[in-house]
Amino acid sequence: METKQPPRLTNEEYRLQPHAPVQVFHGVHPGRIQLHWHEFYELSYVVSGKGEHRLNGSSYPLSSGTIFLLTPADFHELVSLEEEPLEIYNLIFTEAMMDDNVYHWLFGGKLLLQAQLDEKRLPGVFADYERMKEENGVWREGSEIAIRATLQRLLVDLYRGSAANRLLPANGTRDRQLNLNLQRALIYIHHHFREDLRLEDAASQAQYSATYFSECFSKSVGQSFQRYLQNVRMQFAESLLQASSLPVTEICYASGFNTLGHFERVFRQRKGMSPRQYRNKAEKAEDMQHLS
Repeated sequence: METKQPPRLTNEEYRLQPHAPVQVFHGVHPGRIQLHWHEFYELSYVVSGKGEHRLNGSSYPLSSGTIFLLTPADFHELVSLEEEPLEIYNLIFTEAMMDDNVYHWLFGGKLLLQAQLDEKRLPGVFADYERMKEENGVWREGSEIAIRATLQRLLVDLYRGSAANRLLPANGTRDRQLNLNLQRALIYIHHHFREDLRLEDAASQAQYSATYFSECFSKSVGQSFQRYLQNVRMQFAESLLQASSLPVTEICYASGFNTLGHFERVFRQRKGMSPRQYRNKAEKAEDMQHLS
């Protein structure tokens, strides 16, 4: 059976290759950019305009100076104010473009990776994107080094600006420093939970055998790999049910479940109601808030 979900933009479609692992785009976006997700990472900078960023079922304001990072796990759409369309610079890139330290800073905790940059920084950030676009347009010796260096600096700025958005550990993770190998596996899970993710896949990220990884994971995280993965998928499905109009079937597959029957069964076990009932309850609660 063919499954349906919002479109996924691929590396091949956007010409991201090992010898050219980055692309830069600049444009004005009136109206709406429909819900979608990417195979790649995307660092976006709002040059001007105002609007709304709908990310994984939650909404965040956009205005001049907003910078945000998207991962391969994120669903998002952008909506411009009619009178002030969003002008955005987009840098898309593969994981290979990120320094290991920056990667762990950004994804080692649960962060909303969006920040509002100080106004005095904006001319410099615009110049950074202009330089990266120029280097990307005429690829020559040193272009990747120049783009990579600028990208790391922008990601550090994003990390510092996002620090206030750090959330408490979720999914039962104990509040202590995780082994870096396990941390990389956790990040991998959060970026690939929609796929047919196996214990062996996560173990390879930690550079452990499957058996040893399973034992270390349970001790460090406080639950089994399969339980943790199911929790990540369920939390994502819940957020989409509350904040999107996607059909339940699409949400099921978009969240990483293979069959609608299994998704509904797990959902009932966790929430005591069906996904549709959960959505209706959330909608009624929102209506009551608006009336009060």
